[in-house]
Amino acid sequence: MLLLLGVTLTLNISLVAAAESPSTTIQNLQTSQSATTKLNNSSTLVKTTIKTTSTASSSVSTTKNIRVLIYSGTGAASDCVNGIKTALTSANNNNLVPGYRFTYATSGTITTSILSNYDLLAMPGGSSGKTYINYVSGSVIRNFVSSGHGYLGICAGAYAGSQYVDGLYQGWGVAPDVRCKAVSYEGSLPITFTSTGSQLLGSSGTITLHHYNGAAMYGNGITYFACYADSSTGYYGYGAMVGDTYGSGRSVLSGPHPELTPQNPKLLAKMIVWAANVKAISTNAVTLSQINIAAKNVKSYVDAYHKLPASVTVGSKVVTTSQYLNLITSSLLKINSGITTPVTIKTVSIPGTNTATIKSGNITKTEYITIANRINTYINTYGKAPAYSMSSLGNIRFESMIYMYSKILAFYVVNNRLPNYVSMTTWT
Repeated sequence: MLLLLGVTLTLNISLVAAAESPSTTIQNLQTSQSATTKLNNSSTLVKTTIKTTSTASSSVSTTKNIRVLIYSGTGAASDCVNGIKTALTSANNNNLVPGYRFTYATSGTITTSILSNYDLLAMPGGSSGKTYINYVSGSVIRNFVSSGHGYLGICAGAYAGSQYVDGLYQGWGVAPDVRCKAVSYEGSLPITFTSTGSQLLGSSGTITLHHYNGAAMYGNGITYFACYADSSTGYYGYGAMVGDTYGSGRSVLSGPHPELTPQNPKLLAKMIVWAANVKAISTNAVTLSQINIAAKNVKSYVDAYHKLPASVTVGSKVVTTSQYLNLITSSLLKINSGITTPVTIKTVSIPGTNTATIKSGNITKTEYITIANRINTYINTYGKAPAYSMSSLGNIRFESMIYMYSKILAFYVVNNRLPNYVSMTTWT
């Protein structure tokens, strides 16, 4: 267990070195000053912030990628397929939906295996919804959406995704509450956004979109994003863009074509974001790469100045040393488990003072991972950093824990693997 001792910082501190085997010290983790380097033995830390000066890999990533599969097989119109692609490219290039980027691919067939690599299936405009139903497996699509993924159906794709096209045929039902009226109208027409549509899709008022016999939709319990604003379709006030849920997933159906001229990339991208329901990464999160680069910089700083900084910059986030300890131990544990997800910066109070003692020797990989687990558990339980942590060599104080894990991650940055042990050298 981890304990706090309420006494002053007066006793030993330790120097650590990451090593490959018990008989070999890894020199690329040492500096010319390593023989005389020790951590600051004072409770006053230098008022300097470590800056992460690396390349793009150290910039904060607050963007979530949505993977879109666009159907391009039998019945799909090539201009609609290409329109979705160019709209998503525009959304990426112009950052039209902050917090999200889109990757896409096309496929002439739809299978469970293919869909497993995507967050959303886009069924574009085409010859007819009935053609889609005849050539694409409805059960595969229903299983995909019900398991928590998204569906975007435009024109023919909207007909196919609905529950029923009045008087004509049954749809796949991934929008189970939506019924469609078949429309015969080609040309531009106005649609008006509802208050819900304005809030969720970021568009308001009345806009003009291309229309090619797309559905007029209605139903109980569905989300109306926009309605037809005139009688061009014969269904004034019916749904032009609607949303529905199916199992754990969502569907957006659109009669008009936001991907065709006059193209509206932001609207299309927003429709996909809502349907995919993929949450953006918290802006208070940092990537493992950013943490590891910061650790390398902290290691270099301590080697040069023999003391810890007052704060550390990870990506573009300035954190306290207590927060930094949580980040580096979290990064280590994720690396060891093969997990690559970002780490959220938590509020972590500073530890109390202590009189931690430790003898020289090696701490194995198994033990330093166990210690990292204890540190994380302590922080999560008490909201503060531990003053020290017990080890086979004695008690490792707060400052030494930071240096130890910084050196371990610095080794990882250089070698792309964790060291087999850490050498601890006692200084008085």
